[in-house]
Amino acid sequence: MIARLWGIGLLLVAVALVAAGCGGATATPTPAASPTAVQPEESPAPTAGPTVDRVGARDGALSYVRTRYGADAPAADLTWTEQYARPAEMVGGEVYQYTAGDWLITISYPVVLPELTVYTVKMANTATGFGWEGQVSAGGQVIEGEQLLLNAFNVALAHVQDQFEGESPPAGLAWVGERITPADLVGAETWRYTAGDWVATITYPVVPPDQMVFNITIENPAAGLMWLGSVDTNGQVIEGE
Repeated sequence: MIARLWGIGLLLVAVALVAAGCGGATATPTPAASPTAVQPEESPAPTAGPTVDRVGARDGALSYVRTRYGADAPAADLTWTEQYARPAEMVGGEVYQYTAGDWLITISYPVVLPELTVYTVKMANTATGFGWEGQVSAGGQVIEGEQLLLNAFNVALAHVQDQFEGESPPAGLAWVGERITPADLVGAETWRYTAGDWVATITYPVVPPDQMVFNITIENPAAGLMWLGSVDTNGQVIEGE
């Protein structure tokens, strides 16, 4: 049956060609090319590096605190309970709390691309009075210090990297913070951050946040670079002498 239909089809094509030729040469039909299967394109593999989520930021901060503060830090075998804690008036960010016994960890972060997220972590023990605050980057780097201090430090770093390209601290360094305020000093704070040969020293007065100005020095004797400046809580940079 299929062969018969195929023969009728060819006969109709031949009649149509003769009628269209108007007495001219009879055209020889060209065989149609066999169809070629088109393979779907594969999506390129993602190239971005791994990023941490809020739980990874919590665990990274816990690991840092245990290494730095030993027995004062939360024990490694604690079971944490998560609770969503974003205030109703907060827009553009998220807040979660984790509790275990006398411990409370609060993690806040802006709603941005995962690779740009910076988690602010606060850790406190209501029984012992221990408290810790720091930030964890999307890449898992932990840096210790209060949020306003770290914000000013990041602004200063970005400024130096822009002004001294090729001579400034490269992006992605793992800075280690240390409070070095003298025990007898009242009314001011001093922090030092190190990353390899780079040293940053930050001093600021203990005043209301809207009046704070952070005096910052970023230097690397091996690279021959020293930058002095200040950053206020609005993110304005003032070059030093």
